[in-house]
Amino acid sequence: MNGRRISYDVKYNGTSITKDISPFITGLSFTDNFTGSADDISLNLADKERNWMGSWRPEKGATLDVALIISDGWTNSSSSKRKLGHFDVDDLSGDGPPSKATIKGISVPESSSLRGQKKTRSWEKTNFKKVVSDIAKQNGLGTYFQIIENPEYDRLDQLYESDGAFLYRIFNEAGFALKVANKKIYAIDESHLENKSAVKTINRTDGNVKRYSYKDTLNGCYKSCIVSYTIKKKVPDSTKGKTKIASNTFKHSFTPKKPPKTGRVLFVNEEVTSLNAAERLAKKSLRDANKDATTISITFTGLVNLYAGQTVNLKGFGSLNGKYIITTVSGSVGSGTETSIDFRKCLEGY
Repeated sequence: MNGRRISYDVKYNGTSITKDISPFITGLSFTDNFTGSADDISLNLADKERNWMGSWRPEKGATLDVALIISDGWTNSSSSKRKLGHFDVDDLSGDGPPSKATIKGISVPESSSLRGQKKTRSWEKTNFKKVVSDIAKQNGLGTYFQIIENPEYDRLDQLYESDGAFLYRIFNEAGFALKVANKKIYAIDESHLENKSAVKTINRTDGNVKRYSYKDTLNGCYKSCIVSYTIKKKVPDSTKGKTKIASNTFKHSFTPKKPPKTGRVLFVNEEVTSLNAAERLAKKSLRDANKDATTISITFTGLVNLYAGQTVNLKGFGSLNGKYIITTVSGSVGSGTETSIDFRKCLEGY
């Protein structure tokens, strides 16, 4: 049998500690989320000499960069690397006997104010990228934009919200996916990723499929969305020398080419200032309502080298077959290595 070996590549505050720490690692687990939640990592360590109670105890605010080195087989010298990311150490725990320690890290920097610290401030005559860039700079982070639209705002208020909560809100309102990882804030257009070519085909009957579950529902789904918003403002009335109320209504109805088989229509009355904005809001609102209609979760034996945000083709699931985007990858390495992946069926046309 030509099995696959997994080893570790670990950096502490930017310096490799792989040789020092590898003999003590008894297991590792990680979670890679597409959007909405931070990535995390957990290192399980044998601590017979109680090193992690003493001089090896991580400093508060320390960072870890972790990757897995996956060999192609016991008799093959080639290998691939699965980068898990950059993490701030946020928890150290232990128990015994025998003495053991666990180091946990999170992708949202503890040195930033993204979590916990609530703020109130505002921006005027600005746009989405400018606001995100401002917050990123203030938190010592970079930015990565994979979006086509750049929504503009006459005024945008952060009202007693943490930077993280505020970002999540404006990303959701704009229809973008938010991810904070590797010292960057990522803004991603979900539909753009779903339109990318699948990186892999997975069949229910593949030998490494350990178990699976699925859900296909019409609950909360809509066949179409209608956005309608009326702006009223005072304008001069030349006939009477006074002012009058003028109304301007922006309305758009959107139905995808392959709508869910339901008669429900989603009505949205939110502020828009143009027909293009009404169209974007209709597509975004319908996507939010329908995107979780068909989901599949699969647990695999061994490590599956896939990332959240990638698309795959799923087969062997009958009428549920199709193209899916990965929303979460959770892995555990050690005794009984396995990978659990959550998939969401890609939407077409919105």
